[in-house]
Amino acid sequence: MTGIEALIVGLRESGFPLILLWMLALSIVYGVLSHVGIPKQASVRGVISLVTAFFVLLSVAATPVTGFIMNLVTAFIMIAFGLLLILIFLEMTGTKVGDKHIFAEHPRFFGGLILLVGLGIFIGAGGLNLLGWRLSLSETALGIIFFLVIMIIAVWVLMNESGGKE
Repeated sequence: MTGIEALIVGLRESGFPLILLWMLALSIVYGVLSHVGIPKQASVRGVISLVTAFFVLLSVAATPVTGFIMNLVTAFIMIAFGLLLILIFLEMTGTKVGDKHIFAEHPRFFGGLILLVGLGIFIGAGGLNLLGWRLSLSETALGIIFFLVIMIIAVWVLMNESGGKE
């Protein structure tokens, strides 16, 4: 075994991947909270970030609850990152309705959209299994349902733009 291989094996055996996972979760959560500015105090953001990072570490134990929490936090981090990208693109394009920003003009729509995304994350992370409800849909069926919902929304948006007339 060469020196580099011994170093990598030693780091792996000492738990270095877990430390990297903890640091990644901590930095992503703290960075997102700091960028958004929620909550206002940096110490509260730090505590939330630490707790989330330790929940990610607890998920390695693979109990149903910690697995659910890990999936939930991971999904929320991915969705938050995607929403930040969408916000950046909307700010770059200057999307506004009159003088108001598009989110200020349609708060109920975007609030409902965020609630639906949160519900989807809860279901996708296995929240229904924790409640004792079994959802026996295959991934293919869920994909088909997802694309059907997207197509229905697209048709609805197109019908609203044209006023329902041909």
